[in-house]
Amino acid sequence: MFLSRDGELSESDLILPWQSWLSDCCKKFGDAPRRIDRVTENRLLVHPPWLTKLRLGDSLAKLIQDSTLRNLFRNGRLAWGHVVQANQDLFEPVPPTDSYVYDRPGEILFSPFTSEAVSPEYLQPIAHKIGSLRRADGLDPELQSWANYLNAETIRVVGKPVPMRFSSSTACFVSTTLFRRSYLPDGVLYSPVLPVIVAPEPPFFAIPLPCIYWPQSLLDWWSKTG
Repeated sequence: MFLSRDGELSESDLILPWQSWLSDCCKKFGDAPRRIDRVTENRLLVHPPWLTKLRLGDSLAKLIQDSTLRNLFRNGRLAWGHVVQANQDLFEPVPPTDSYVYDRPGEILFSPFTSEAVSPEYLQPIAHKIGSLRRADGLDPELQSWANYLNAETIRVVGKPVPMRFSSSTACFVSTTLFRRSYLPDGVLYSPVLPVIVAPEPPFFAIPLPCIYWPQSLLDWWSKTG
């Protein structure tokens, strides 16, 4: 079962240093093309045991292939992401077993193009509008395709363009991603807002930036939102 987390941003959240936090992430992560040592790479690559159960051609299987992840970590750009939908297990503490067994998929909203990162307060109402399509009736064909995708909970998308009526000034996209427990502080999806690594060109694969590259102030804020 999947849950949609709209994650309303409070008034105090609106003055948070989003741009500064993302800049700090960029400094810690480094400029592309990045060189990642073998030990770190082995920690970052994803090999969940259920990988072999994914059907041939599944874009989630493609995302977590070593070649795709290596390209993301080497050449990807950083942006703010906002969760549209995620497996409910991610909001619960990590079970006391190998955490990768409990990695779960979800849908992430982002905008990869602008020179200055699109802020979470811009993404939040868009994520809310998209998530609300699950419960909507009488939709036109464009929005119905979104509703069908969200309700199915098994359809994967990579760089699905957000309808212009939801974001007329900035191109935004949604991609299916994998929320790896070891990438998240405490292994829990405390907040719908987090930095993500996005492929520099289509298809826009995206995955959360591992928390080892987050500044301490962002880690502190994230943990307090849970």
